[in-house]
Parts: sequence; structure tokens; C-alpha cells
Amino acid sequence: MKTTPMGFKHILIIILTLISGVTSAQMRFKAGDEFQRHVITKSNCVLQRGSQTLHVGSVSIVVKTYKVTDASPKAASFTITTDKLVDTINAMDQNLVYNSGKPADPNSVIQSGLQKMVNAQSMVSVNNKGEILNLKRPAFVNDTLLSFTGIQPEHLSPGSTLQFMVDFPVNPTLKKGYSWADVTPSATTNYTIYAINGLTTTITYKTSVLGGNLNSRINGSLLIDNNTGVVLKRYSQTVSTGYEMVNGIVYTATRRTAITEVSIKK
Repeated sequence: MKTTPMGFKHILIIILTLISGVTSAQMRFKAGDEFQRHVITKSNCVLQRGSQTLHVGSVSIVVKTYKVTDASPKAASFTITTDKLVDTINAMDQNLVYNSGKPADPNSVIQSGLQKMVNAQSMVSVNNKGEILNLKRPAFVNDTLLSFTGIQPEHLSPGSTLQFMVDFPVNPTLKKGYSWADVTPSATTNYTIYAINGLTTTITYKTSVLGGNLNSRINGSLLIDNNTGVVLKRYSQTVSTGYEMVNGIVYTATRRTAITEVSIKK
């Protein structure tokens, strides 16, 4: 029951192909810069098998700090820290609430797993396109746990784009209404420039993710800082349908997810 992340690293490649004269973006960070990213995820999932129906709802709040430890015109290094995590899960008439500001229940596998995420640090180096060059991170949190709690995982791997950034070049030939498509083996995304000025660019997008156990359709928007490539605001709504296996039993699944993300410079 996961939402597939967008292939934002392809934005520059596509624009470079279609529009000549665009130069690579330069890094605009300096050592000591700090950005705080707030992500709120609301999810409702219905699992069904014959006459048996399971409802799982969740609301999560995750706050992370991205601190620039080193920077040059073509690269930057970040330390990423999870500062706060609040998660509420309603499943089968039971309610679970985890708040990182309070001690975790040692008898709860879910709370103990979430506790490991808090204050954990990852160290990441990226190039001037926001693509990860190398990284060091703590032990990976179980994907099944994140899926059940409704928390969106941050996919950190060499070659992927740091999720709070995109590589978007400012160019006077790019106007409101310009659109393009990004096609990968697993997803097709259609982007449109909704608004653009010297400071920010707003992009809307629609994505279809097909071929897995869950097929998803995503509608969203991005507000991008033209100077740094930081995603100032991101909003998306996802509807996923297909099947999930729970304790060895296959259920048909329908999941609706809304994500609101805001990044600010501290």
C-alpha cells in the first residue's frame, strides 16, 4: 500500500531535449543553511476478502531538518534528521497514537519501530541536479511498517533525487501552459507549468502507475524555488487499487492518500 514517488529527476532531461540554450543549474547553498520540511499524510485504506472488510485510516506528521554541511557551485552535502513524528492509526475499531515527544510503549512493535526513526541521521551528498552521489544512513525501517502507518518513506539511493529538491532550470522561453511528459517503465507523468516568475515556478502533474500489485493515479502540484530547486510546497492526491497480502491472505485493496508538504529555510 505504497505511493510511488515521482520521477522528478527527469524534468531537466526532458526540458533540455525540447528547449535549446538551457544551462545546468548551479548550486545556491552555503554551509550552515538549514531547511525544515513538514510532511502531513492522510490515508484511508479498505481491504476486502469476500464478506470480510478491513478499514485502516492514518494521519502522520513528519518534520525533518536538512542541514548543509558543505557546498560548492556544483555539489552540496546534507545531514538529514527526523525531528518529530506523530502518527495516528485507526484499524479494526482500535486506535494507536504515537508521538515522538512522549516515551514509546516498549510492548508495541509499531511504536518501537517508529521510535528508531526519531533523531536518526542520514548524510547525503548531491550534485547540482539534486541527484544523490553517496550517502550514509541508519538501518532501514521496514517498508511494511511505514506502509501500515501511512508514513511516506524517503527513498535515499545513489542516482535518485533528494526528495525535497527538483532540478528545474529557469529559462525565459518557459511560459505558463507549457507541458511535457515523463515516461518510465513503471509510470507516466504529464507536467504543466501553471505559473512562473523570477522567484518561483508552479507545476501541476498527473501520474499513472501501472503494473504492480497496486495501480495508482496521482494528481499534484509543486511550488519550486527557482534559485535552489527546493520544493517549497507540494500537494498530491492518490487513489490506488489492486491487492495486498496480509498475514499470507490476499485482499483486494483501495487506498486514498493526500499529502501536504512545506519546506522553509530556518
